[in-house]
Amino acid sequence: MKKPLSKLITASLLTASLAGIVACKDKKPNVGGDSENSSLVDTSSTNDVQRKVFLVINGEPVEALVEDGLIKTPDMTKENKRFAGWSIDPDGASATFSSNDLYISVISLIVGGTEDITLYPIYADIAKVTFMLSTPQVFELDSLAMNIANVDVDDKINFDFLGWSLTENATEATIGHNIAITYEIVKEYLNSNASVTLYPVFVLHEVNINIHKYFASEKMPEIRIDTAGGIAIDDKSLIDPTQKKGMNREIPVYNYVGATINVSSFGEGYDLVDAVGQVKVRGNYTSTYKKKPIRIKFDSKQKMLGLNNDNKLKSWVLLAEWKDPSLMRNTLADFLGNCLLESDGLYCTDFRYVKVYLNGEYNGVYVLAEQQQLNKYRVNVPESELETDGVNTGYMLEYDGYYKNEPAIQSFEVDYSRVKAGSKGFSVVNDIMNQAQHDYIAKAIQTIWDVIYDTTKENHDDLSTKPYYTMDANCNKVVDRTIATAEEAVARVMDIKSLVNMYILHEICQDRDIGWSSFYFVIDLSEEGDRKLKFIAPWDFDYALGNNTYSNAQTGSLADRQAMINDGRLVRSGLSYKFADSALIIDTDFKFANTKYLYAKNTDNPWFTVFGNQEWFYRKVQQRWKDALKADVFEKASEMMTKLTKIQGAELQENFTAKWGEAMGKKIDQYQPDLITYFTTQKQAADYLKFWFEARVDGLTEAFTEEVNKYN
Repeated sequence: MKKPLSKLITASLLTASLAGIVACKDKKPNVGGDSENSSLVDTSSTNDVQRKVFLVINGEPVEALVEDGLIKTPDMTKENKRFAGWSIDPDGASATFSSNDLYISVISLIVGGTEDITLYPIYADIAKVTFMLSTPQVFELDSLAMNIANVDVDDKINFDFLGWSLTENATEATIGHNIAITYEIVKEYLNSNASVTLYPVFVLHEVNINIHKYFASEKMPEIRIDTAGGIAIDDKSLIDPTQKKGMNREIPVYNYVGATINVSSFGEGYDLVDAVGQVKVRGNYTSTYKKKPIRIKFDSKQKMLGLNNDNKLKSWVLLAEWKDPSLMRNTLADFLGNCLLESDGLYCTDFRYVKVYLNGEYNGVYVLAEQQQLNKYRVNVPESELETDGVNTGYMLEYDGYYKNEPAIQSFEVDYSRVKAGSKGFSVVNDIMNQAQHDYIAKAIQTIWDVIYDTTKENHDDLSTKPYYTMDANCNKVVDRTIATAEEAVARVMDIKSLVNMYILHEICQDRDIGWSSFYFVIDLSEEGDRKLKFIAPWDFDYALGNNTYSNAQTGSLADRQAMINDGRLVRSGLSYKFADSALIIDTDFKFANTKYLYAKNTDNPWFTVFGNQEWFYRKVQQRWKDALKADVFEKASEMMTKLTKIQGAELQENFTAKWGEAMGKKIDQYQPDLITYFTTQKQAADYLKFWFEARVDGLTEAFTEEVNKYN
C-alpha cells in the first residue's frame, strides 16, 4: 500500500538556475555542472531502480528520470498568475510542494515499488496590494517570497503614522508600522479577487517632555561635614591596603570615616542637624585630583535639600567638578537628562549646588547629586537581598573599563569580537548574591547583544531563510518567526525609548568616557519584569560639552584673537594670553567646528554604534529631537545656565578665589581644548559653555535631518 506522498517527499531550496531537468544514474548527481551545488545532492540511497515522474507543463506531461536525486523544476511563469507549486492531484486546491522548492527530492518516493508519478502545476491569482496615499501605490505580489518594504507615507504635521488599516479613517492599525508587507501578512485580508486596499492610520502626536524643575536659590545651601577626630577624608590612614583601582590598579581606595553632617538651607526648610553617617573619597581618576569628590552614607535615611522629590535616602554624592571651570557641565547634562528621560519614566539624578565645609574649613562649591543605585526612588527594579534568592531579579549594570577592579562575582565580559568596543567588561552595581545570578545576567547581556548585532548587521530581507532572533525565558538566543522588522526585534529585548533618549543626550554632550565607562543599564529579569535592557542614569559629564577634543568632538576657537587683544579683553599672562578678569565675552567671539559631527554614533561604545545603519532608529531620534525643540528643552537649558550664573555667580566664583584658583585657566587633562586655558572667571567659562551648547543644538538639528534624508 502506498504511503501518503507528503510524508515521503522532502523539498530542498537551492539557488541554481531554473533551466532543465536533471537525472543521473551511474555517478553522483551534478546540478548544472556546479560542484558547489552537487555537494548538496542526497546520495544516501543505493536503490538503482529508475522511477518515472511526469511534470505537466502547458497541459502535456513531460517525463523526468529520477534516481537518488532531484527533479529540477522548469520555469513555470504564467501571465497574470502566480505559480504556487505542484500537486499530486489534478484538481488539487493546494500545492504538495511550494513554489519556493526549486528542486524536488524524490528519494524513496514509493516504498518497494516503481509506480509512475505525475505532478500538476498549481496557479493562484496575483495578490494586489493598494496603499491609499495622496497618490495611491499599487503592488503585485507575484511570489510568496516577494515583499513590499519602505512604502513612503506622506508626512502629516503633528501626527504620527501608526501603520495600515483595511478601513479608511481608522484609529488603530491592522498591519504595523515600518514592516515589510509580504504575501503571508496580507493573505488573510485578501478578498475573492486576491486584492486588498490598505489605508494609513495617523494619530495626533503628543509631546510628552516636561521641563525639569531645578533648584536656583538666592543663597547657596551649605553642607558641613565633621569627621571623627577631625581626620581628613584623604588621610593616608584611610587608604584600604587590600584594594586598588585604575587601569593598572594604581589608584588608592579610601575607606569610610565616621562623620556628623549638618545642612543649612537658609529658610527653605531643608535643614539637617547633627545627622550621623560616614563619608569617603569616591570616584576613579577624579579621586586623584586635589579637590576630592565625596560620598555621604547616612546611618538612617535622610532628605537632602529637596532632591529626589524630598524622599529619604541613605546615600548621596558631592561632585567636585575639578576640571570644569564653568562648574556647570554635570548640571547641564543632568537637566537635559531629566527632561528627556524622566518624561518617559526613566531615572536621572537630581542636582543642586552646595558649599561644602570639611572639619570647619571651606572646601569649595560642589554639585550635590544622587548615588547610582537600585532603589524604589532611583533605579526602581526588584533587588536580591539573600544568598538564597534566585536569578529572576533586577540588575543594574555599568559598561565599565574598570571592571577588573571589581570582585569576579560582580563583573563579567561580553564578546564584541565583530565590532570595536572600548571595553568588553560590565560591572554589576547591585550586590550579586550567588554564582547563579552572576552567570544568568552575564548570559542575558551576551544574548541581548548577539540578538541586536544580528538584527542590525545581518541581512534579513528574506525572512523565510533569515528570520530574526530574540531571547527566551532561559536567556537563550532563539528564532522568532513572528518578528517582521528590525525595530520589532530590538524592541523585544531593549527599551527603545531609553535608547533614543540616551543617544540624543550623548550626541549633545560628546562625553569622553562613554566609549568605556560610566555608562549605565538596568534590566528587570524578575517574573513580573519586562526583560528588556534599559539605558538609564546618565552620569559623569565634567569631561564633555566642549571640554573634550577627543575623536572629532566639536571644538571652539577664538574668532579674532588679535581684535580681542586690541580691545583689551585678552591680556598677556606669561607666554600666553587669557581673558581679563573683567572681560565680558559674547557668542561672536568664538567659532565652532564639527557642530554636526555624530559623536556618539562613532565612539567605541558598541551599544550606540550598532544602530548607526538603522533608518527606523534615526527616524525616532529625529522625532524625539523635534519634540525637545517644541518643548523648548534646549532654550530652557540655556536659560538655566544664565540664571544660575547670575544669582549664584559670586558663590560659584568663590570656589576659585577662596580655595581652588589653581584649577582655573589650565588643562587638567590632555584631551581638554586649549581654549579652556583662556578663562579667568567662572562666568567666562559658563558663558562659553552656553555658546558651545547652542551651536551644538543647531548642528544636531541639521545632522539628524541629514541622517534621515540618507534613506529617502
